[in-house]
Amino acid sequence: MSENIVLIEENEEKTITTIKLNRLAKKNAFNFDLITGLRDALDKVERSKTRVVIITGGDDVFSSGIDLPSLAGQAMGPDGVAPDLKSPHNFRYFMSTWLQPVLTRIERMEKPVIAKIKGYCFGMALELALACDFRFALESAIISMLEVKVAINPDLGGVIRSVRVLGIPTAKDIILTGRRFDGNEAYRLGVVNGVAKTSEELDQMIKKYTDELIDSSPLSVGLSKKLIDMCYGKDLVYGMNLETLSSSNLLQTKDAGIGAIARMQRAKPKWRGK
Repeated sequence: MSENIVLIEENEEKTITTIKLNRLAKKNAFNFDLITGLRDALDKVERSKTRVVIITGGDDVFSSGIDLPSLAGQAMGPDGVAPDLKSPHNFRYFMSTWLQPVLTRIERMEKPVIAKIKGYCFGMALELALACDFRFALESAIISMLEVKVAINPDLGGVIRSVRVLGIPTAKDIILTGRRFDGNEAYRLGVVNGVAKTSEELDQMIKKYTDELIDSSPLSVGLSKKLIDMCYGKDLVYGMNLETLSSSNLLQTKDAGIGAIARMQRAKPKWRGK
């Protein structure tokens, strides 16, 4: 695997880590190397002290989706052998044990993850973005859940995450048609949290979010993220019990005392993450 196929960059304070897809000659199409690089990068930032993760691509393309030769079973897999993806049971095993868990890492990570979208964001790339906690795009971005155009359906969580994030009508709109839409329509549909005219404006928009996230308690942000995902679709009593269990643990942390004192003193808390 090329060492530069996925780049990891930290800001000076080491509070924000950017994971950059860097297979630009192939429009960041996901082959085995790029998927493995993303998986390894996610594992690395999860073990780091960074507070926020940003996933992005190049100036002209976030990602064009999965590499079609890989989809057709013509490319080598991670063990050097081409998986027989035409066999239904082999395909299901490969997806559930190798591909889907990469995107699931994003949701299970207690650090908030932001997708920064410029240019094309097709198929698997949109499934990746929907696994993130927040999505921001340029107006000029071109987005599509295009699987139906190649006679398949989204299968990396794109269906369930579209329903959860967008609701059934919009999920049917973008999945059943496979149509393309720009950043403005993505914002109208609820696919992205914000849209910007220029790269500079996009950076400023994301910075506002990262500043708010970093100002908040890291333990509270992490457990609240898990609560939101775990409570979705559950009944009220289950949700409230889960909230209470989480909160009772947070109240025992040093950060809870730091936060309370800072609030009373109208000062900015210095979180310890303990």
